[in-house]
Amino acid sequence: MKIKSLAVVSLAVATLLVQPISISFADGVAKSKSRISKNSEKSHNSQQRGYVSTRGNDSSDSSGGGVTTTPQARPPDGIGAVTYHQGGTVILKPRVYVIWYGDWDKKSCSAEDHGNSTASILMNLTKHIGDSEWNAINTSYFQMVNGKKQFVSSGIEYAGCVVDSGSLGLSLNGPSDAIVADVVDAQLQSGALSTDANGVYLVLTATNVQVTGFQTVFCGYHDYYVLPTMEIKYAFIGDPSLNMNPGGCVSQPTVSPNKNPAADAMASVLAHELIEPISDPLFDAWFDQGGWENADKCAYRYGTVTQAADGSFSNMTIGDRPYLIQQNVAANTNKCVSSMSRS
Repeated sequence: MKIKSLAVVSLAVATLLVQPISISFADGVAKSKSRISKNSEKSHNSQQRGYVSTRGNDSSDSSGGGVTTTPQARPPDGIGAVTYHQGGTVILKPRVYVIWYGDWDKKSCSAEDHGNSTASILMNLTKHIGDSEWNAINTSYFQMVNGKKQFVSSGIEYAGCVVDSGSLGLSLNGPSDAIVADVVDAQLQSGALSTDANGVYLVLTATNVQVTGFQTVFCGYHDYYVLPTMEIKYAFIGDPSLNMNPGGCVSQPTVSPNKNPAADAMASVLAHELIEPISDPLFDAWFDQGGWENADKCAYRYGTVTQAADGSFSNMTIGDRPYLIQQNVAANTNKCVSSMSRS
């Protein structure tokens, strides 16, 4: 059943837009200036909140793993601190679900935490990111209920996974074709995944799946649709393997921490699109004066990094793997950080 046939009360989308990759490795330093745009994107009147950026003066250095270590100093993206807006909600005890859509290995959900397959790299990340000091940044976010603060919990529970080779077709562009939300809804209706108000459903599309705008307009996005009893939060992350242009969605196109540049690029987008719907699931809770959500303000900014012998960069270990994951902003601040201590 198409999402557009559901009783959709409100639908919004926040998008991680493509920008020329100019990597920043210094806390408080951004390579690209961004601004928010709010445009009607879909036939069901979704409201897009993303950012559009301009290229910095220097470009990526492919000889250094597709990154530059000479960032140009610029103010943090957005306008002011990410602050709470009265009445907004967060996901207090988040759970994450994974949907591998398209031409993926049927065993992707059970990929072991070794080797350099895309499934292995991203399943390790998804299962262990909730235990990381990077995720602890999101525990600074809260909602107000009866005058009291309720904070996001310190973990993200991994709750389920399914592989769908393309049951709704290989074009997710609507209006006659399916859209990404339909992929989620199909799994909920079939019972393959639980219908969960605290869930964030990650739709990971393979290279044989077409989503117009991917890698030319955006690298990923999160959104929600409305059922009679709850809102379903989901995110789109695509495989960029067919376009490894360093000016697009891939920051290290030649070498990467897990020896799979496309999967490592997906990892940072996944983290971005997982963390935002937890702190701002309905686009009414946490954002700055320009409309940026927490992860938007730190896109393509990584803080202190380590360079491996092969030239690849990483800035944290999650599970048993190194990753280059963008920073995040703690609540009521305007500073990108890579971690917070876990209390």
